[in-house]
Amino acid sequence: MGAKWYLPFLCVLAACASEPRPVDPPLLKAALEAESDGAKRYQRGDLAVAERRFAEAMQRFASIDDAAGSTRNRLHLVRVRLAQGRAAAALDMLDGIPKGSARELDVLLLRGQVLLALDRAADAGQVLELAAGRCGAECTAAASLEILRGHASLRRGDSNAARAHAERGLGLLRERDEPLETANAWRLLAAARLAGGDASALAAAQAALDIDRRLALPEKIARDWLLIGDIRRRLASTPASGGNDARLAYARALEIAEAAGLKEISLIASQALQAIGM
Repeated sequence: MGAKWYLPFLCVLAACASEPRPVDPPLLKAALEAESDGAKRYQRGDLAVAERRFAEAMQRFASIDDAAGSTRNRLHLVRVRLAQGRAAAALDMLDGIPKGSARELDVLLLRGQVLLALDRAADAGQVLELAAGRCGAECTAAASLEILRGHASLRRGDSNAARAHAERGLGLLRERDEPLETANAWRLLAAARLAGGDASALAAAQAALDIDRRLALPEKIARDWLLIGDIRRRLASTPASGGNDARLAYARALEIAEAAGLKEISLIASQALQAIGM
């Protein structure tokens, strides 16, 4: 009896498979290709080309009255400008998104991140509180929101709140395959522990470094080494051992940053080395 009901179903599947797939209109296809190429460039760290491709995609989507596609690529551009260290330009790009957008939560999260990059921790905290009100029980951005709120707390000098946010973020990520955000949560926890004078900060920073190495992300790896240098310098058992261990960490950060062309991190590492007499 079972053979009688599934054979017609298989025939339907075969018929569907033989039918040609609908072809995207040329302008839509070009917009999608530009967006896809921009995403690949962004993942490879080719930010200048990624910016051009996302800008092209945004314009193409706008030309065919696809507001969702245009907004999506505007948000991609915000992320690129943040990665480039151009927070003010990223904020200008965000201001161009009309209120009431279907991507409201994404906009709020990015605005909070941009405001943190501009050292406007109080404003960032307000925006992220608003985002928390939009992020319900099934919100997929809950872990990212906890991490951002933790950074805002840390900037305001509340290391205990930052630590609590980091731990909640790690809890939310425990059953999810999101290594990038997991590393971000460990890095936040390390920074919060460092601010509170907790020597276990080093273990959290090492956890972030282990993940970032597996993901092969030069910027993250270099920042992990900077953080490890700070931890070794401030929480060492003796000033002499702490200075030597910190020097090795900062030198590693500088080496990685120079190899990857990360000028901002190279400058920070160089200044850290100068501060400890190297």
